[in-house]
Amino acid sequence: MSDQERLDREKLVELMATSSETEANIVRSLLEASQIRCVLFTPVPHNIYPFTVDGLALIKIKVLGSDLEAAKSLLEDHENADLSEEENPG
Repeated sequence: MSDQERLDREKLVELMATSSETEANIVRSLLEASQIRCVLFTPVPHNIYPFTVDGLALIKIKVLGSDLEAAKSLLEDHENADLSEEENPG
């Protein structure tokens, strides 16, 4: 199955949501570096409405359903690596 067919057939599922555009872009970079495609959704662009009230302007990060577990594992591994580095600097 080609990548385009896969994209057409599979549903996007929410991996996470954040109010930080910086965090969303970091997560997107991590995913894409591991060949996991993702899409960022927000009802209101942060450059127009740069804060979140009652969920407005939350950035939802979505991946293909078949990539969800790999994406979760990647983010968990990255978070654990950050925590280990903080506990054991140098």
